Amino acid sequence: MKSLKTLSLIFSLVSFAFLFSACDEEEDATPTPPVADAPQINLATDSNLGSYLVNQDGRTLYFFTRDVDGSSACEDGCLDAWPIYYQASFEVGSGLDQSDFGTITRADGERQTTYKGWPLYYYSSDTGPNQINGEGVGSVWFVAKPDYTLMLGTKVVEGVETDPISYLVDAEGNSLYYFLNDQNNESVCTDGCLQAWPAFSEVANIVLPSTLNAGAFAVITRVDGAEQLTYAGRPMYFFAQDAQRGETRGATVANWTISQLPQ
Repeated sequence: MKSLKTLSLIFSLVSFAFLFSACDEEEDATPTPPVADAPQINLATDSNLGSYLVNQDGRTLYFFTRDVDGSSACEDGCLDAWPIYYQASFEVGSGLDQSDFGTITRADGERQTTYKGWPLYYYSSDTGPNQINGEGVGSVWFVAKPDYTLMLGTKVVEGVETDPISYLVDAEGNSLYYFLNDQNNESVCTDGCLQAWPAFSEVANIVLPSTLNAGAFAVITRVDGAEQLTYAGRPMYFFAQDAQRGETRGATVANWTISQLPQ
C-alpha cells in the first residue's frame, strides 16, 4: 500500500514538473516585441544654407513667416502644400537642444511641434531626404535653422498697413524697429531711450533668411561702446513694451517705425 502511495506521489510530482516546464517553454517561445526607436530630429548641412532641421528620414523642416506670433497661420489648402510636423515625443541629435522644442494646439484642433516658438512643417514638393525645394518660397517659407540671427515676420501691423507686411524680427520672433532720428549708421538713442528701446546687439556670425541681402547689414559701435546691428544704414531696436513674440506695439510710437522691408 505504501508502495502505491509512493508511486502516486512521484507521478504527481513528475506531472507538475512537466506542466511547469511546458508553461515556461511556451512563455520563452513568445518574443518580447522590440521597442520602436523614438523619432529623431537632426541637423543636415547645405553648402549654401548651412545647418537646418530634418526628421529621422532626412526630410527638411520649415518655418512660415506668418507664424511670427507662435500660432500657425497655415490652414486649409496651405496644409496640402505644407503638411504640419508633429511628434508627441522624440530625441534630438547633436547640435540641438531639447528645450527649444515645444507643442501647440492649432485652431483646427491638431497638435504641431515648434522650434524656438516657430511651428514646423514639411514641404510636399520635397520628395526625398535633404531636399530644400521650399527654401524662400513666396519669401515667407524658410528652412528651419538652429542659428538664425534674424528672421522675418509677416502680418498686418495696425496703424501701418491694412495688408500684411514683412519686417525684421529676431530668431524668436520679437519685432525690431528703427528710430527716425538716427543718422546713417549712427544711433542717437541713449540713456533713457535705450531703456524703452533696447539696441539689437546680436552681431556675431550673422545668419539670415536666404532672401535677405547680407550686404545690407552692418555693425556699428555706439557712443557707449556697445555694438549694434544695422540694416540699410538703420540701427535696429526692440520695444520694451512688446511683451511677447509677434507684438508690434512700437509701430505707432512717434518717431519710431517697424523694420519693414522695401516692397
